[in-house]
Formats: sequence, structure tokens, C-alpha cells
Amino acid sequence: MNTPSPSLRDASLQALFSRRNALAWAVLAIALLANLASWLYLQQREHLAALRQFDQLASEVSEAIGKRMKDHEQILLGAAGLFDASQQVDRREWRTYYQRLALAAHYPGIQGVGYAQMLQPEEVAQYETAIRAEGFLNFRLHPPGERPLYSSIRFLEPLSGRNLAAFGYDMLSESTRRDAMLLAARSGKTRITARVTLLQETHGKVQAGLLMYVPVYRPGLPLDSPEQRLAALRGIVYSPYRMDDLMAGILGHQAPQLDFSIYDGAEPQTEALLFSTREGDARRAPEFGKQLQLELYGQRWTLTFASLPAFEDSYHNAGPLMLLGLGVSLLLFVLASLLTLRREQAEALARKMTEQIRQNAEALRQSEERQRLVLKGSNDGWWDIDLQAGSLFASARAWEMLGYPPDERPQPAQHWLKLMLPADLDALQDGLRQAVDAGDEWFSREASMQHRSGHQVPVLLRGYLQSDAQGRLQRLSGTMLDLSERKRIERLKSEFVSTVSHELRTPLTSISGALGLVNGGAIGKVPAPMAQMLQIAQQNCQRLSLLINDLLDMEKLEAGRMTFDLQNQPLKPLIEEALTANQAYAEQHGVSFSLDQLGDIWVRADAARLQQVLANFLSNAIKFSPRGSGVHLHSELRGNRVRVSVSDRGPGIPEAFRPRIFQKFAQADGSDRRTQAGTGLGLAISKELIERMDGSVGFHSVPGEGTTFWFELPLLEMQQATPDQHTTAPRLLVVEDEPSIVHLLQAMLGHAGYRVDSVFSEAQALSRLAEQRYTAMTLDLRLSDGHGLALIREVRANPATRTLPILVISAYCDEGRKLLDDRSAIAWLDKPFSNAQLLDTLERCLRDASSPHKTAANDHDTAH
Repeated sequence: MNTPSPSLRDASLQALFSRRNALAWAVLAIALLANLASWLYLQQREHLAALRQFDQLASEVSEAIGKRMKDHEQILLGAAGLFDASQQVDRREWRTYYQRLALAAHYPGIQGVGYAQMLQPEEVAQYETAIRAEGFLNFRLHPPGERPLYSSIRFLEPLSGRNLAAFGYDMLSESTRRDAMLLAARSGKTRITARVTLLQETHGKVQAGLLMYVPVYRPGLPLDSPEQRLAALRGIVYSPYRMDDLMAGILGHQAPQLDFSIYDGAEPQTEALLFSTREGDARRAPEFGKQLQLELYGQRWTLTFASLPAFEDSYHNAGPLMLLGLGVSLLLFVLASLLTLRREQAEALARKMTEQIRQNAEALRQSEERQRLVLKGSNDGWWDIDLQAGSLFASARAWEMLGYPPDERPQPAQHWLKLMLPADLDALQDGLRQAVDAGDEWFSREASMQHRSGHQVPVLLRGYLQSDAQGRLQRLSGTMLDLSERKRIERLKSEFVSTVSHELRTPLTSISGALGLVNGGAIGKVPAPMAQMLQIAQQNCQRLSLLINDLLDMEKLEAGRMTFDLQNQPLKPLIEEALTANQAYAEQHGVSFSLDQLGDIWVRADAARLQQVLANFLSNAIKFSPRGSGVHLHSELRGNRVRVSVSDRGPGIPEAFRPRIFQKFAQADGSDRRTQAGTGLGLAISKELIERMDGSVGFHSVPGEGTTFWFELPLLEMQQATPDQHTTAPRLLVVEDEPSIVHLLQAMLGHAGYRVDSVFSEAQALSRLAEQRYTAMTLDLRLSDGHGLALIREVRANPATRTLPILVISAYCDEGRKLLDDRSAIAWLDKPFSNAQLLDTLERCLRDASSPHKTAANDHDTAH
């Protein structure tokens, strides 16, 4: 390989630094200065944009806190209005008001809503007696001590968990709370406390707390001066807040873009810290910081904000541009040098580069044009979401689908996500997480989005997932297809099938009935040639009737209108009945049945639907079995499930057809010359029916040797059950509002020989107890319309059920025992529990209740 000689290299260097190349050096100097000026300008613009965004984020956080506190004030004002409108508010009315608010869903972070009653010293004893009469036998106003004026937390919902510690507490006994309460009473306005530690801090991390107070006055008294308002004070409606929980409820699950802290007072002092998001390096100096003052109900909060590294880095984009500008400057210098020192070569190179740039630009234009035409032809909209920046780009067609004017400017991604229905958004996010975990790069999912006019638009979202090296999702890009027309066509198709099927039933019934009368000789003897034709007509009427029934069943299943009568019943009679019903069809095809099944196996199923599945399996096996062969039906246990299989000796299922075998209208031979008739709906319907009964279906096939279709159902029991045992077994009432627990208790207690009735609410339980006599009752403390302790008190107050044994099954047994002193004939069982624990605890409860010497002191019988 030839290398330049030293003299040639020296000549090139001399030419590079010669006076002839002064123009190239001037170009380099100008380019570098322009690059420096551009970098300084861009850096200034970035700083101003980041500062504006930082100020906006800080203001949004401050405004969100202020708005949420105003919402909480409205809740308390509504509670105060309840007292103003009623001379006496009882505990049930207070609970009803709280439940109607649905605070956990609408205002997460609030600890509860309560009412503190003001008491003179001589009223305390009478007040405590009244509360005990409500069922709280160990109630005491706390803390003890003599004070000129008392207050007592009388109502607090939810009255469970942490809130139990505050029940009966005198908030006037503590100075911070007392100052805020008296200030609210004298001013007649809402007030909040300074930083306090709530009584609810019974376990876990201790959070800073505060309370909001709204005064309630006695009606008819003057309220013109602070002294008059204090004298007329009836009580205080209030809400306690744990600051970390409150801020989590206000901010939701949005990823924070800045650190902020809240201090009680006009200065950010460590001992007055209410809340802080800072978890990183406290020594890091943020690039942006801000401090705001927030006046809230007599208190001043200081909010300090600091930018996070991720926020700062998102605005530092000038560095790469600086390097790019430096490279461009050097390139210009080289080009200028070549133009000066190698003009001809430079001109040729310039022409070549210009041509290449022109070709690249033309290729890019054609590519963009093709993409634009493809998207336009497909009528799809496109979109791109940058998760790091939280920004969205959407095409004009995408906005047009949702009824909005075209706007392809970058927008916050939240504006787009708010247009999606919450359930579909949750499902989409779950699907994206699963796709990322599985390493998939593509996704496709249907969803519904809100049109500008208010109706919903079904769309198909398809796109590409871009993740970083750690597998974190960074960007989503894809298309959106309007499915409105497709859904409309599917709905019309379903309605058409349903309408046609129903309309065909009436004439088909008349034809089939008339043919049956003629073939049965009801109108006289039919000539032999005609009888054969009429028999063929009647058989095809029956085939057509089966087709219509299959179409209607499939339409009901898809529309969710098919009802199921699920009963606990033995499996053996159902199988034998299916064989009997299909015996004639088997004899017609010259096929015999063989049966091999287990003993008494109990399942929870709809007998009619299970017969339909067995009929489909058996009829298919008969049709494809050679004449003179047999169809074998057998059952076996597989863990906690029972499998029922139907095997034939037919030709088997082709390999290519197996993936579609349970699809609608699927047939291995779809030609007009197929040997076996059928609609292709039987297996699809069977699969849907078994899955609606919590089961599964499947098959295995060997070409030339036959096929086995099977279904599995959950196993209930394997025991001998006689009518005498069922009618004489003890009857239990299960009071539980969770369907899965009801099903579990019915199975466990049914296996043990009990008869079980179940209800889901306090009102239903009282109605059933008035109608039926029960041996015992199981009870959950948390019901949809009340508390289990209230139901216990009503049961004990009724002479007919005063001694009824009660088994409390709950995750809150400890709370229940604290609030209920009268524990006669009551046993306690904590969730979760085993079958042995349930039966053992129930037996001891019944045994203790039947013994006159047992008392409620037997609390050691509680099972854990």
C-alpha cells in the first residue's frame, strides 16, 4: 500500500496554514462564534422554559391542595347542616350520611368524619350512660381529669381500625386542638389545627396530622358576638387527616416531577414539617426552587419546591447541539480548505454531495408520501406518546374520530388518556405491562373513547413499544382505527340471526307437528312411497329445529342473556340420563355405549345445560364412529376436579383443523359434499356452557384411532347422601356479602351434613330469621347495609332468637370483641380459615350453647 512521502505531508500542512487558506480560517472563526452564540441563546431559552414549567407545576400543586381542603370543608358543612336540620342526630343517620359520601372513592386520604359533643362537667356522667346504652358497654370519656368544659367524640365513621382509638376522646384536653376548636367556635368559621399527632397513630409509621373543625350551634340562640357564639356552641363537626395519606389522595398516582415540602407556619422549620416528598440526596442543590405561602382556615402553610434531576435533564438539550455545531464548523473549515486548495476537486465533491442530498430528500419525500397515502387509504389515525416527557402527538384523523378539530401540536398525554373510559384504560395499562414483561414490541387492543359530543367511540389501538435497557417503557407509537361501523355490523348480524331464528320457530313447529300427526296415522294410513318421503321431511324438520336452537343458544351466550340454574347435585344420574336420551340415536347408527364412572361425585352445575353438552359430545361420537363400533364414556378424578370423557373409534381430527375446533361454524370438512351434516356450533356452545359453570373443555385425537372429548368441573363432594340425612340435617343461616365466601361456606358446611341458607345483608338476615328457625348463624362483621354488631344486638333483643348460637367469621374479630361485652353463645373465627377450623369452632359453639353451665367467658374458644 502506497503512503504519502514526508515531503508531501509537509507541503499539505504548509498549504493548510498558508495565506491562501485565510478564507477557510475566517469561515471557521465565524462558524465557531455563531455556534457559541447559538448555544448561549438556546441555553437561555431552555432555562426560561424550565423555569416557567417549574412555576406552573408548583402552582398546580398549591392549587390542588387548596381545592381539596375546600372540598373537605364542604363535606363538614354538609354534616353541620345535618345537625342544623335535626334536633337529634343518631348514630345510624350519621353512618348513612358518611356512606352516601363515598369518601374512599371520591376523596381518598381522609381519615374519617366525626362529631364531638360539648359537655359541661355535670353532664359527663349522664352522657357516658347514654353512650353505653347504645351498646358500647365499656365507654369512657378520655383522658380523665377535671376541666371547665369537656368535649367527646360521639360519632366517627368509619368506626373501625385506627379510628377506634379516638372514640370518646376529649379534644379540649390538648392545647393545639383546643385553640383551633375555640377559634372556630368564636368566629363561626372553619378552622384547622397546627401540626399534631393523631390518636389514630396506633401502628405503622407515625405521620404528621391535622384536624379541620366546623362549629355547630344550638338553634334559636343569638350568634352576633364571639361570646354569644361560644355560649351557644353545641358541638364540633370535624375530620382528622394523616398528612402522607392526605397528600397521596390529592396527588394520586401521578409521577412527581419536583420535590416539595409543607411546613406549618410562615418559615420552613424542621420541627414544623407536615409533609415532604424528598427521598433522594438532601445535599444535592436543585437548579430551581420556589417557596409559596398558603393561607388555610386560620393557619399559614409554607410550601417549598425543588426541581428533580429528571425534570432538569429534560430541558438540557443544548449540549448535543453545541457538539453538532462544532462538527459543522469543522466540516465548513474542511470544505472551505478544499475549495481553496482543491477547487476542482471541491467543486466535484460539492456536486456529488448536492446530488446525494437531493436524492436523499427525494427518497424521504417519497417515503413520507407513501406513508401519508397508506394512512389516508386505511382511514386510520396515528399517535405518538413520549412517556418521559409526558407529551402526545396525534394526527388530524385521530382527533377527527373523536369529534375534535385537527391539532398536531404536542399536548400533555393526560389530555388523551382522559378521553378513554377508566375500565378500558386500566385494562390497556395492564396489557402494556404484561407485554413489556414478556418482551413483546407490539400490542393490539380494543378500547372505548369519549367523543366530544358525549357518546363512546370503539377503537382498535395498535402500536410499537419502545423500552430502555432496563425494560422500562419509554415511548408508544401506533395507529387508531374507528370500529363503530364494524360493531354496528356485528350487532346487526346478531339481531338478524336472533330475529330469523325466532321467526322460523313458529312455522317450523307447525310443519313438524303436522308431519308427526300424518306419520303417526292420525288422519289415516299413508301409502308406503309417500310415508318414506314424509319421514324424510320430518327428519329434516328436526335437523332444522336443532340448527335454530344452536343459533339461539350462541346468540344468548354472546349477549350474556343465557341464565343458569346452578345446583349441588350428583354427577352419576346426569350421565346415565344422557346415555338413555341418546340410545335411540346410537341404535340408528349401529353404535353401542359403554360406561365406566366413579361412585357418588357431586358437582355444582345446571343439569339441563350439562345434558346439552353431553348430548353434543355423544352425538358427535356416534356420527363419526363406524357401524358396529362403540362409544366409551368414563369419568375420573383430577385433583379437586372431575373429568368426564367421551371416546369414539372414528377417523380422528385432522391436524390443520385442531386449532379451530371450538370456534363457531367450524367443520373439518366445509364442502358441500361432506358426509356428516352439522352446523359447527355444538362444540363452541359446549365450551361456553362448561366455562360458565367454572369448568374447562378439551380433546385429544390420534388419526385413524379415534377422538376423545372431555370436560372438567370443580368437585364438591364424594359421599353418600340420603333424603333422610338431608331433611333432618341442622339448618344454618350464612350472613355474608362476599359471593366467593358464601360459595366456600356452602361447600364446607354442605360436606359436613348441614343445610345452608345464605343472605347478603342485615335486612335480609332479620327477615329470614323471622320466617325460619335455625340451629345457628354465621356472620361477617362488615355488611353492605350495616355492621354485624348491630345485627347481633337486634338478634339478642328478640326473645325468639335470644339464645341463637352465632359464629362470627371476620377479619376484624379483635375489634368486635372490644366493642361487644355480651358474648353469650358467640364464637369467633378469624379470616382466613381452614375447613377443620370452621367445623371445629362451629361444633364447640353449638355444644357451649346447649350447655346451661357455659357462659360468655369462654372467649378462649376463638379460632385463629
